Amino acid sequence: MNKKTGKKKRRSLFVAAVIAMAVLSLGGCKKSEEAAAEKETAKTGQEKQPVSGIAYETAADAFVDFGVLQSENPDIFGWLYIPGTGIDAPVLQSMEADDYYESHNAYGEKEEGGALYTELANLKNMCDFNTVIHGKTSKDGRKGLFADLYQFADPEFFDQHEDIYLYIDGNLLTYTVFAAYERDNTSLIRDYDFTYGLGCEQFLEELYEKEMGKNLREGWEGVTPYHFLLTLTTRQGGDAGKQFIVVAALVGDAAGTIDRTVEW
Repeated sequence: MNKKTGKKKRRSLFVAAVIAMAVLSLGGCKKSEEAAAEKETAKTGQEKQPVSGIAYETAADAFVDFGVLQSENPDIFGWLYIPGTGIDAPVLQSMEADDYYESHNAYGEKEEGGALYTELANLKNMCDFNTVIHGKTSKDGRKGLFADLYQFADPEFFDQHEDIYLYIDGNLLTYTVFAAYERDNTSLIRDYDFTYGLGCEQFLEELYEKEMGKNLREGWEGVTPYHFLLTLTTRQGGDAGKQFIVVAALVGDAAGTIDRTVEW
């Protein structure tokens, strides 16, 4: 073998070795990435899930996709989110009956737990004096879409948790909780005519009446019929005589669309 031939063979062997090392390196990276992905899947126990739709939507990320929600059920007009609780769910209104979602879930399917809903007397644009949202709590108080409302009966929790967020299509509304108490299990919408200032005042008189166990936030003694209220109402299944309500006042209107004329 001459010297030139020997050098050429050594060069070829060197190049082949470099290529082989590169292939092994790339293969190793790919396998490492696949292994990491498999490890993450094993850790979560499932593949990555969608982030929208009734089953996966959350307002904790400050965004609600109403296009997707309403494609699943056009009765969805809002999404209620209360930090510090597990309340993070759609709000619906049925044209079929006021209490339709008392016994149907957010998909419109029969289900004992129901869904969060408003009655037909309330406008879906949130421009009423008092929008009343209903939700269920189980007999033992541990389950139900509105079971966590009872946390506001605790004065300490009430003091530390003020904010309620309601998303509607094209707007984000912020409310401050200023009252929480038990009342007779009657319909607020039927007890008081909220379309007139007098009916609004009558409700406020009830709210400010001094009673044991009623939580009222300091500095909110001056609510008038010109405010916009959100009242969340529930009751434990075994207590037919009382309902628990949490009342909040509008403090933020991102789109600037909430308005009305008060008639007396």
